[in-house]
Amino acid sequence: MGVKERDPITVEVWRGEAVESLHTVVASVVDAGGREVERYGDPGFVTFWRSAAKPFQEHAWVEDGTIDHWGWGSREMAVIASSHVGSDEHADLVRRMLADLGLGEDDLRCDRELKTRHNCSGNHAGILAACRYHGWDVPSYQRPDHPAQQAMLGAFADATGVPRADIKLGVDGCGIVVYATPVVTAARAYARLPALMPRIAAAMREHPVLVEGEGEVDTVVMQGFTGTVAKVGAEGLGCVSLPGGGGLAVKVLDGGDRAVEAAEVSLLARLLGVEVPEVCARRARPPVVNDVGDVVGELVARLP
Repeated sequence: MGVKERDPITVEVWRGEAVESLHTVVASVVDAGGREVERYGDPGFVTFWRSAAKPFQEHAWVEDGTIDHWGWGSREMAVIASSHVGSDEHADLVRRMLADLGLGEDDLRCDRELKTRHNCSGNHAGILAACRYHGWDVPSYQRPDHPAQQAMLGAFADATGVPRADIKLGVDGCGIVVYATPVVTAARAYARLPALMPRIAAAMREHPVLVEGEGEVDTVVMQGFTGTVAKVGAEGLGCVSLPGGGGLAVKVLDGGDRAVEAAEVSLLARLLGVEVPEVCARRARPPVVNDVGDVVGELVARLP
């Protein structure tokens, strides 16, 4: 059977009685073997993964022994893969991890003010753990030529099957190297994630709140759709490992983060043949809220 070709997904932003704006979303769905079975628009679109790459970056630290060297378990592994909301639970865990390394908040270079409350602090703590384990320089850990950045790039290339030379590189908001590939490549990589990285997948499923936060899209997807592994990336990318095999990646072409959750949750429910779970309902139709907290509209995904 061939690939089901569909029009792009449209996310409408309603404010009152009229549509205020529209977001166009492309998506790719692949089976357990990585064969694309369904596409919405053109998922050959090349985009930066941003934080959606974090589980694959962490794979470097599982494979080289860094995680086991520090005696870290599923909670630490979940927060290393996270884009957390900076709650006390998140920040306290990252502080304890830094203490294990003999380091402090000032050694984090993801943000000058938020430090452990920055959403990438767990990811950076994992990088620092590798630096301490291998004896690599700590202050320069964000540089593209740093051994830690090269190790993560290698892990990403191996997991995606994309040669290093073909991966387009950039700089993330937190200062580390980020990778760009076609959207379909992200869907294939997430189809492989549970089998390739079972410890990381299990940690994310076991501690979904550590992966993002209460009520946030990654967290509620893993809580509501049993067997999934979910991770978003900035500028409107959402990736999911499907239960029983397969992968999904959606990308909002204009980078509108507010639209990714409506598209991801609505399409995921369709693919799995279920109603949107109650825990995911707010993310399937995110409310538009005014400055005093009143709900004045909503986002609605229109699946072709």
